[in-house]
Amino acid sequence: MWGTAAKRHSFLRAFTFFLGLGIEISTSGADLVLQKVPPLTVAQAPNYPQNLARLELGAQIESDLPADASSSVPFLSGDPASVYALRTGTTRLLISLAKIENIDSIAFLNSEAKGTVTIATSSAKLSPESPQWHEARQEELSSGLIAARIGPAEAKYVRLTFNVSSPGRLGNLGIYSAAPVSDFTMPRVRKIAADTSAEDVAKANYNLADLHAKARAIFVSSGDDLKLAYNMIDGQPGTAYAFAANDAAPAAIIDLGRSVPVNRISTFSTPGSAVVKFYLLGALPANNIENPASALRIDPQTLAAFKIVRTGSDDGSGRVAVNFEETAGRYVMLVWARPTQNASFSVAEVAVFGPPSNARLLAANTGGNNTSDGKSVRDSKDVKDFSKEIPGEGPAEEQAPAEGPAPELPRPPPFVFIPRVVPTSP
Repeated sequence: MWGTAAKRHSFLRAFTFFLGLGIEISTSGADLVLQKVPPLTVAQAPNYPQNLARLELGAQIESDLPADASSSVPFLSGDPASVYALRTGTTRLLISLAKIENIDSIAFLNSEAKGTVTIATSSAKLSPESPQWHEARQEELSSGLIAARIGPAEAKYVRLTFNVSSPGRLGNLGIYSAAPVSDFTMPRVRKIAADTSAEDVAKANYNLADLHAKARAIFVSSGDDLKLAYNMIDGQPGTAYAFAANDAAPAAIIDLGRSVPVNRISTFSTPGSAVVKFYLLGALPANNIENPASALRIDPQTLAAFKIVRTGSDDGSGRVAVNFEETAGRYVMLVWARPTQNASFSVAEVAVFGPPSNARLLAANTGGNNTSDGKSVRDSKDVKDFSKEIPGEGPAEEQAPAEGPAPELPRPPPFVFIPRVVPTSP
């Protein structure tokens, strides 16, 4: 699942963020030209396994240190700015999934912590100290990406045991199964576990810019392989999208699939104090380019009229998170300004969040979900908008002519009953 070297990009710095207030990005007055990202294809699906360690997919987390409970829950939100403080000594994190899954790998980002992590799995609920856990892997903790291939192995519970000699912080936890195409054509039910407390629901919202929930990266300003732009919203800490080194103002547009209320955006990119402007648009602007199917040209006047919901800057760690007044929109545009030119710049994660009511709605929906032995039954509302093989993006999808009625099937031949007489025994 970790792909080629072109997809992988490790980030080796601390996991803190800074909210930049009133920071301005200088513009040259030139048009902003964005390249169209090719639609996601079935062939690409295996590169994008879904992260199962998500609150909205029914995952839960607990620590053997009660004081850490409040900080461990947001760890499942998909927010690049949410981190878990790892103390010196032994710490266990127990992640329970919604049902038994065929787990392939586990990954997270480590900052400064030194020691080891032992990964164990189980299909049955066990105490953290039980000897019946299946120990799958042990890894040395080094700064950057920690990725462990542990399967394929069936499990519902994952135990991470950290033996730490030097404290640090963890981020971007991912638990992945092999990536079936069905994760796109029939997405998993997004319903918070019924026994999740209201307090926990309020602490961890869910990411609207999720590749598996119809969000798409539709435009980028540069890059050698445009189709890798989906790396920015794939939920994998070990993948990123690389913009051209000479791109002075890297930019991207993310389509959330529909208009939704938004009040927070987080990003994780190459460390280096990049300043980023966040725009939220209800519709894409008119395109004044000869071939609108391949690019989008935005003139300075149009760009100046766009609503900037917030401007932020990282402190050298690569993480930026901004909160703002709740605003409805479908398209998130990000424009970075970098202090260093002709240097590599990559974006690993873009996450978009709405008000806590979104998560509360998911929790309320659990009442309509029939479960038995860890299996969930979908109702008609669970699968709406996902009838296409790989859902498309952008307004063109909505403007396409509707299909005509399906051709009638030939009538079946008439059924004729012919009795058969069976001789009786004397």
